[in-house]
Amino acid sequence: MTRGPAQLQLRRRSARLAAVLRAATAVGAALVAVVGFAPPARSVWVAVAVVGLLLWSGLFTVLTLRPEPRPWLYAGDVAVVLVLCLAQGNLVPAEVLEASAGSGWIDMVASTGVFIAQFMLRQPLAMTAAIAIAAAHAVGGGIREASVVLVLQGLLAAAVMVLLRHGARRADLALAEEASARASARARSAARTDELDQQRLLHDTVLATLTMVGTGSITRDSAALPERAAADLAVIADLRAHPHIARDVAQVPAPLDVALRTVVLTRRVGLPSLDIEFDVPPLDLPHEVVVALSQAVAETLTNVAQHANTRAARVSARRVGQGVAVEVCDRGGGFDPVAVPSHRRGLRESVYGRMSAVGGSARAVSSPGAGTRVVLRWEP
Repeated sequence: MTRGPAQLQLRRRSARLAAVLRAATAVGAALVAVVGFAPPARSVWVAVAVVGLLLWSGLFTVLTLRPEPRPWLYAGDVAVVLVLCLAQGNLVPAEVLEASAGSGWIDMVASTGVFIAQFMLRQPLAMTAAIAIAAAHAVGGGIREASVVLVLQGLLAAAVMVLLRHGARRADLALAEEASARASARARSAARTDELDQQRLLHDTVLATLTMVGTGSITRDSAALPERAAADLAVIADLRAHPHIARDVAQVPAPLDVALRTVVLTRRVGLPSLDIEFDVPPLDLPHEVVVALSQAVAETLTNVAQHANTRAARVSARRVGQGVAVEVCDRGGGFDPVAVPSHRRGLRESVYGRMSAVGGSARAVSSPGAGTRVVLRWEP
Protein backbone atom coordinates (compact mmCIF):
# COMPACT_ATOMS: atom_id res chain seq x y z
CA MET A 1 0.00 0.00 0.00
CA THR A 2 1.29 3.42 -0.96
CA ARG A 3 1.13 6.10 1.73
CA GLY A 4 1.04 9.74 0.75
CA PRO A 5 2.45 12.75 2.65
CA ALA A 6 -0.66 13.28 4.81
CA GLN A 7 -0.82 9.63 5.89
CA LEU A 8 2.90 9.59 6.66
CA GLN A 9 2.57 12.76 8.73
CA LEU A 10 -0.34 11.27 10.67
CA ARG A 11 1.69 8.13 11.36
CA ARG A 12 4.69 10.15 12.54
CA ARG A 13 2.56 12.23 14.91
CA SER A 14 0.81 9.11 16.21
CA ALA A 15 4.20 7.52 16.87
CA ARG A 16 5.38 10.57 18.82
CA LEU A 17 2.19 10.56 20.88
CA ALA A 18 2.58 6.83 21.57
CA ALA A 19 6.17 7.36 22.73
CA VAL A 20 5.20 10.22 25.05
CA LEU A 21 2.27 8.26 26.49
CA ARG A 22 4.32 5.15 27.17
CA ALA A 23 7.23 7.06 28.77
CA ALA A 24 5.03 9.31 30.92
CA THR A 25 2.76 6.46 32.02
CA ALA A 26 5.73 4.25 32.94
CA VAL A 27 7.23 6.91 35.19
CA GLY A 28 3.86 7.73 36.78
CA ALA A 29 2.95 4.06 37.24
CA ALA A 30 6.34 3.31 38.82
CA LEU A 31 5.84 6.08 41.39
CA VAL A 32 2.31 4.90 42.20
CA ALA A 33 3.49 1.28 42.53
CA VAL A 34 6.24 2.20 44.98
CA VAL A 35 4.36 4.82 47.03
CA GLY A 36 1.12 2.83 47.18
CA PHE A 37 2.68 -0.56 47.89
CA ALA A 38 0.55 -2.73 50.19
CA PRO A 39 -0.46 -6.41 50.51
CA PRO A 40 -1.28 -8.68 48.82
CA ALA A 41 1.25 -7.13 46.41
CA ARG A 42 4.65 -8.80 46.70
CA SER A 43 7.70 -6.61 46.90
CA VAL A 44 9.83 -8.79 44.60
CA TRP A 45 7.10 -8.98 41.99
CA VAL A 46 6.53 -5.23 42.11
CA ALA A 47 10.26 -4.47 41.85
CA VAL A 48 10.72 -6.76 38.84
CA ALA A 49 7.58 -5.42 37.16
CA VAL A 50 8.49 -1.75 37.71
CA VAL A 51 12.08 -2.16 36.50
CA GLY A 52 10.92 -4.19 33.51
CA LEU A 53 8.27 -1.60 32.64
CA LEU A 54 10.77 1.27 32.82
CA LEU A 55 13.31 -0.57 30.67
CA TRP A 56 10.69 -1.51 28.11
CA SER A 57 9.32 2.03 28.04
CA GLY A 58 12.79 3.44 27.39
CA LEU A 59 13.39 0.98 24.54
CA PHE A 60 9.90 1.58 23.16
CA THR A 61 10.34 5.36 23.19
CA VAL A 62 13.72 5.26 21.44
CA LEU A 63 12.61 2.83 18.73
CA THR A 64 9.26 4.55 18.16
CA LEU A 65 10.94 7.90 17.52
CA ARG A 66 13.20 6.40 14.83
CA PRO A 67 12.27 7.14 11.19
CA GLU A 68 10.84 3.67 10.48
CA PRO A 69 9.62 1.89 13.63
CA ARG A 70 8.73 -1.75 12.97
CA PRO A 71 5.26 -3.25 13.64
CA TRP A 72 6.64 -5.83 16.08
CA LEU A 73 7.34 -2.98 18.49
CA TYR A 74 3.64 -2.31 19.06
CA ALA A 75 2.82 -6.00 19.26
CA GLY A 76 5.53 -6.21 21.91
CA ASP A 77 3.92 -3.37 23.85
CA VAL A 78 0.60 -5.23 23.86
CA ALA A 79 2.39 -8.36 25.11
CA VAL A 80 4.02 -6.45 28.00
CA VAL A 81 0.67 -4.97 29.01
CA LEU A 82 -1.00 -8.40 28.88
CA VAL A 83 1.63 -9.90 31.20
CA LEU A 84 1.25 -7.07 33.73
CA CYS A 85 -2.55 -7.34 33.65
CA LEU A 86 -2.47 -11.08 34.26
CA ALA A 87 -0.04 -10.64 37.17
CA GLN A 88 -1.80 -7.69 38.84
CA GLY A 89 -2.99 -9.88 41.71
CA ASN A 90 0.63 -9.88 42.93
CA LEU A 91 1.34 -6.27 41.93
CA VAL A 92 -1.39 -4.04 43.41
CA PRO A 93 -2.95 -3.60 46.86
CA ALA A 94 -6.22 -5.28 47.84
CA GLU A 95 -8.04 -1.93 47.89
CA VAL A 96 -7.25 -1.45 44.20
CA LEU A 97 -8.40 -4.93 43.27
CA GLU A 98 -11.69 -4.34 45.10
CA ALA A 99 -12.31 -0.92 43.57
CA SER A 100 -14.76 -0.78 40.65
CA ALA A 101 -12.97 2.03 38.78
CA GLY A 102 -9.43 1.64 37.47
CA SER A 103 -7.27 3.53 39.94
CA GLY A 104 -4.15 1.36 40.19
CA TRP A 105 -0.87 1.60 38.37
CA ILE A 106 -1.65 -1.48 36.27
CA ASP A 107 -4.85 0.26 35.16
CA MET A 108 -2.75 3.20 33.97
CA VAL A 109 -0.46 0.93 31.97
CA ALA A 110 -3.39 -1.03 30.50
CA SER A 111 -5.26 2.11 29.44
CA THR A 112 -2.18 3.49 27.70
CA GLY A 113 -1.64 0.13 25.97
CA VAL A 114 -5.17 0.26 24.57
CA PHE A 115 -4.62 3.77 23.17
CA ILE A 116 -1.21 2.94 21.67
CA ALA A 117 -2.65 -0.12 19.94
CA GLN A 118 -5.35 2.01 18.29
CA PHE A 119 -2.84 4.67 17.25
CA MET A 120 -0.27 2.36 15.68
CA LEU A 121 -1.95 -0.93 14.65
CA ARG A 122 -4.35 -1.49 11.79
CA GLN A 123 -7.92 -2.61 12.34
CA PRO A 124 -9.18 -5.15 13.24
CA LEU A 125 -5.86 -6.06 14.90
CA ALA A 126 -5.91 -2.88 17.02
CA MET A 127 -9.37 -3.57 18.48
CA THR A 128 -8.47 -7.24 19.00
CA ALA A 129 -5.52 -6.05 21.11
CA ALA A 130 -7.80 -3.79 23.17
CA ILE A 131 -10.22 -6.65 23.87
CA ALA A 132 -7.32 -8.95 24.78
CA ILE A 133 -5.98 -6.36 27.25
CA ALA A 134 -9.44 -5.96 28.82
CA ALA A 135 -9.81 -9.75 29.10
CA ALA A 136 -6.37 -10.14 30.69
CA HIS A 137 -7.23 -7.31 33.09
CA ALA A 138 -10.42 -9.13 34.13
CA VAL A 139 -8.60 -12.46 34.54
CA GLY A 140 -5.77 -10.96 36.59
CA GLY A 141 -7.83 -8.68 38.84
CA GLY A 142 -11.40 -9.89 38.55
CA ILE A 143 -14.28 -8.57 36.47
CA ARG A 144 -14.69 -4.90 37.32
CA GLU A 145 -15.88 -1.70 35.78
CA ALA A 146 -12.28 -0.96 34.77
CA SER A 147 -12.23 -3.87 32.30
CA VAL A 148 -15.33 -2.53 30.55
CA VAL A 149 -13.82 0.97 30.48
CA LEU A 150 -10.78 -0.40 28.65
CA VAL A 151 -13.01 -1.75 25.87
CA LEU A 152 -14.88 1.56 25.65
CA GLN A 153 -11.59 3.44 25.47
CA GLY A 154 -10.51 1.18 22.63
CA LEU A 155 -13.74 1.81 20.72
CA LEU A 156 -13.45 5.58 21.15
CA ALA A 157 -9.79 5.71 20.11
CA ALA A 158 -10.45 3.38 17.18
CA ALA A 159 -13.27 5.62 15.91
CA VAL A 160 -11.05 8.71 16.15
CA MET A 161 -8.21 7.01 14.28
CA VAL A 162 -10.55 5.75 11.55
CA LEU A 163 -11.72 9.34 10.98
CA LEU A 164 -8.17 10.70 11.00
CA ARG A 165 -6.87 8.04 8.60
CA HIS A 166 -9.82 8.57 6.28
CA GLY A 167 -9.15 12.30 6.29
CA ALA A 168 -5.46 11.72 5.57
CA ARG A 169 -6.28 9.45 2.64
CA ARG A 170 -8.67 12.04 1.22
CA ALA A 171 -6.01 14.74 1.63
CA ASP A 172 -3.45 12.58 -0.22
CA LEU A 173 -5.97 11.91 -2.99
CA ALA A 174 -6.64 15.64 -3.31
CA LEU A 175 -2.90 16.36 -3.45
CA ALA A 176 -2.39 13.69 -6.09
CA GLU A 177 -5.26 15.04 -8.19
CA GLU A 178 -3.92 18.57 -7.86
CA ALA A 179 -0.44 17.45 -8.88
CA SER A 180 -1.86 15.51 -11.83
CA ALA A 181 -3.90 18.52 -12.94
CA ARG A 182 -0.85 20.73 -12.59
CA ALA A 183 1.21 18.33 -14.68
CA SER A 184 -1.51 18.11 -17.33
CA ALA A 185 -1.77 21.90 -17.50
CA ARG A 186 1.98 22.19 -17.93
CA ALA A 187 1.96 19.49 -20.59
CA ARG A 188 -0.79 21.30 -22.50
CA SER A 189 1.06 24.59 -22.16
CA ALA A 190 4.30 23.00 -23.38
CA ALA A 191 2.50 21.35 -26.30
CA ARG A 192 0.89 24.66 -27.28
CA THR A 193 4.26 26.41 -27.05
CA ASP A 194 5.84 23.75 -29.25
CA GLU A 195 3.00 24.06 -31.75
CA LEU A 196 3.44 27.84 -31.92
CA ASP A 197 7.20 27.43 -32.32
CA GLN A 198 6.66 25.01 -35.20
CA GLN A 199 4.22 27.38 -36.86
CA ARG A 200 6.66 30.26 -36.52
CA LEU A 201 9.47 28.11 -37.90
CA LEU A 202 7.39 27.06 -40.89
CA HIS A 203 6.31 30.62 -41.46
CA ASP A 204 9.88 31.88 -41.44
CA THR A 205 11.12 29.15 -43.83
CA VAL A 206 8.75 27.13 -46.03
CA LEU A 207 5.87 29.64 -46.20
CA ALA A 208 8.28 32.50 -46.73
CA THR A 209 9.85 30.68 -49.68
CA LEU A 210 6.46 29.90 -51.21
CA THR A 211 5.42 33.52 -50.80
CA MET A 212 8.55 34.67 -52.58
CA VAL A 213 7.90 32.25 -55.43
CA GLY A 214 4.27 33.33 -55.65
CA THR A 215 5.15 37.00 -55.84
CA GLY A 216 7.91 36.38 -58.37
CA SER A 217 10.72 37.45 -56.05
CA ILE A 218 12.35 34.10 -56.79
CA THR A 219 11.86 32.51 -60.15
CA ARG A 220 12.10 28.87 -61.15
CA ASP A 221 15.49 29.50 -62.73
CA SER A 222 16.91 31.45 -59.80
CA ALA A 223 20.09 29.98 -58.25
CA ALA A 224 18.76 30.83 -54.78
CA LEU A 225 15.70 28.57 -55.09
CA PRO A 226 17.51 25.20 -54.70
CA GLU A 227 19.42 26.46 -51.67
CA ARG A 228 16.27 27.71 -49.93
CA ALA A 229 14.36 24.55 -50.85
CA ALA A 230 17.12 22.35 -49.39
CA ALA A 231 17.12 24.36 -46.16
CA ASP A 232 13.33 24.18 -45.90
CA LEU A 233 13.33 20.43 -46.51
CA ALA A 234 15.86 20.03 -43.69
CA VAL A 235 13.48 21.90 -41.36
CA ILE A 236 10.53 19.69 -42.40
CA ALA A 237 12.63 16.53 -41.93
CA ASP A 238 13.56 17.66 -38.41
CA LEU A 239 9.92 18.34 -37.54
CA ARG A 240 8.94 14.90 -38.82
CA ALA A 241 11.68 13.27 -36.75
CA HIS A 242 10.61 15.21 -33.64
CA PRO A 243 6.92 16.03 -34.19
CA HIS A 244 6.30 17.23 -30.63
CA ILE A 245 9.62 18.88 -29.92
CA ALA A 246 10.39 21.99 -31.91
CA ARG A 247 12.84 23.14 -29.25
CA ASP A 248 15.02 21.58 -26.63
CA VAL A 249 12.69 20.55 -23.79
CA ALA A 250 15.38 18.90 -21.68
CA GLN A 251 15.43 21.82 -19.24
CA VAL A 252 11.65 22.43 -19.14
CA PRO A 253 10.49 21.89 -15.51
CA ALA A 254 8.55 18.69 -14.86
CA PRO A 255 6.96 17.35 -11.62
CA LEU A 256 9.13 14.60 -10.14
CA ASP A 257 6.48 13.59 -7.59
CA VAL A 258 3.92 12.85 -10.31
CA ALA A 259 6.45 10.85 -12.36
CA LEU A 260 7.57 8.76 -9.37
CA ARG A 261 4.00 8.15 -8.20
CA THR A 262 3.21 6.87 -11.71
CA VAL A 263 6.19 4.50 -11.49
CA VAL A 264 5.10 3.26 -8.04
CA LEU A 265 1.52 2.60 -9.16
CA THR A 266 2.53 0.86 -12.39
CA ARG A 267 1.93 -2.89 -12.26
CA ARG A 268 5.01 -5.00 -12.97
CA VAL A 269 3.70 -7.80 -15.17
CA GLY A 270 4.95 -11.22 -14.17
CA LEU A 271 6.48 -10.05 -10.87
CA PRO A 272 5.14 -10.10 -7.28
CA SER A 273 3.27 -6.97 -6.20
CA LEU A 274 5.01 -4.63 -3.76
CA ASP A 275 3.68 -2.77 -0.73
CA ILE A 276 5.41 0.57 -1.35
CA GLU A 277 5.58 3.44 1.13
CA PHE A 278 5.70 6.70 -0.84
CA ASP A 279 7.14 9.91 0.64
CA VAL A 280 7.93 12.36 -2.16
CA PRO A 281 6.98 16.04 -1.76
CA PRO A 282 6.10 18.20 -4.80
CA LEU A 283 9.37 18.79 -6.70
CA ASP A 284 9.93 20.35 -10.12
CA LEU A 285 13.13 19.44 -11.93
CA PRO A 286 14.36 19.54 -15.53
CA HIS A 287 12.45 17.14 -17.76
CA GLU A 288 15.46 15.00 -18.65
CA VAL A 289 16.35 14.62 -14.96
CA VAL A 290 12.79 13.59 -14.07
CA VAL A 291 12.84 10.99 -16.85
CA ALA A 292 16.21 9.61 -15.70
CA LEU A 293 15.15 9.45 -12.03
CA SER A 294 11.79 7.82 -12.74
CA GLN A 295 13.35 5.22 -15.05
CA ALA A 296 16.07 4.46 -12.51
CA VAL A 297 13.48 4.07 -9.72
CA ALA A 298 11.39 1.80 -11.97
CA GLU A 299 14.41 -0.44 -12.59
CA THR A 300 15.26 -0.50 -8.88
CA LEU A 301 11.70 -1.50 -7.90
CA THR A 302 11.78 -4.21 -10.56
CA ASN A 303 14.99 -5.53 -8.96
CA VAL A 304 13.29 -5.48 -5.54
CA ALA A 305 10.30 -7.43 -6.83
CA GLN A 306 12.50 -9.90 -8.70
CA HIS A 307 15.47 -10.47 -6.42
CA ALA A 308 14.98 -9.05 -2.89
CA ASN A 309 12.58 -11.73 -1.57
CA THR A 310 10.38 -9.11 0.09
CA ARG A 311 7.04 -7.46 -0.65
CA ALA A 312 7.82 -4.13 1.06
CA ALA A 313 9.77 -1.12 -0.18
CA ARG A 314 9.99 2.60 0.41
CA VAL A 315 10.45 5.41 -2.11
CA SER A 316 11.34 8.82 -0.68
CA ALA A 317 12.86 12.08 -1.89
CA ARG A 318 14.18 15.30 -0.36
CA ARG A 319 15.64 18.55 -1.57
CA VAL A 320 19.43 18.82 -1.56
CA GLY A 321 20.32 22.42 -2.34
CA GLN A 322 18.92 23.06 -5.80
CA GLY A 323 18.85 19.33 -6.54
CA VAL A 324 17.31 16.21 -5.10
CA ALA A 325 18.14 12.90 -3.40
CA VAL A 326 15.84 9.96 -4.10
CA GLU A 327 16.06 6.76 -2.06
CA VAL A 328 14.60 3.32 -2.72
CA CYS A 329 14.90 1.05 0.32
CA ASP A 330 13.91 -2.51 1.08
CA ARG A 331 14.50 -4.94 3.94
CA GLY A 332 14.96 -7.95 1.71
CA GLY A 333 17.80 -10.42 1.33
CA GLY A 334 20.35 -7.86 0.15
CA PHE A 335 23.41 -8.62 -1.95
CA ASP A 336 27.11 -7.89 -2.34
CA PRO A 337 27.46 -5.12 -4.99
CA VAL A 338 31.09 -6.12 -5.64
CA ALA A 339 30.06 -9.68 -6.47
CA VAL A 340 27.56 -8.75 -9.20
CA PRO A 341 28.69 -10.41 -12.49
CA SER A 342 29.88 -8.10 -15.27
CA HIS A 343 27.17 -9.28 -17.66
CA ARG A 344 24.42 -8.07 -15.28
CA ARG A 345 23.59 -4.60 -16.55
CA GLY A 346 20.54 -3.72 -14.42
CA LEU A 347 22.21 -1.46 -11.88
CA ARG A 348 25.22 -0.54 -13.98
CA GLU A 349 23.37 0.71 -17.07
CA SER A 350 19.72 1.19 -16.12
CA VAL A 351 20.45 3.00 -12.84
CA TYR A 352 24.07 4.19 -12.70
CA GLY A 353 24.22 4.89 -16.44
CA ARG A 354 20.97 6.85 -16.56
CA MET A 355 21.97 9.07 -13.66
CA SER A 356 25.46 9.64 -15.07
CA ALA A 357 23.94 10.70 -18.41
CA VAL A 358 22.14 13.64 -16.76
CA GLY A 359 25.06 14.63 -14.53
CA GLY A 360 23.83 12.80 -11.44
CA SER A 361 25.02 9.85 -9.43
CA ALA A 362 23.71 6.58 -8.00
CA ARG A 363 24.92 4.43 -5.13
CA ALA A 364 23.70 1.06 -3.85
CA VAL A 365 24.31 0.22 -0.19
CA SER A 366 23.65 -3.44 0.56
CA SER A 367 24.98 -6.60 2.11
CA PRO A 368 23.57 -10.13 2.33
CA GLY A 369 20.70 -10.28 4.82
CA ALA A 370 20.66 -6.53 5.50
CA GLY A 371 18.37 -5.19 2.76
CA THR A 372 19.29 -2.64 0.11
CA ARG A 373 19.28 1.15 -0.13
CA VAL A 374 19.73 2.78 -3.53
CA VAL A 375 20.45 6.53 -3.43
CA LEU A 376 20.00 8.65 -6.57
CA ARG A 377 21.34 12.21 -6.44
CA TRP A 378 21.23 15.12 -8.88
CA GLU A 379 22.33 18.70 -8.47
CA PRO A 380 22.60 21.40 -11.17
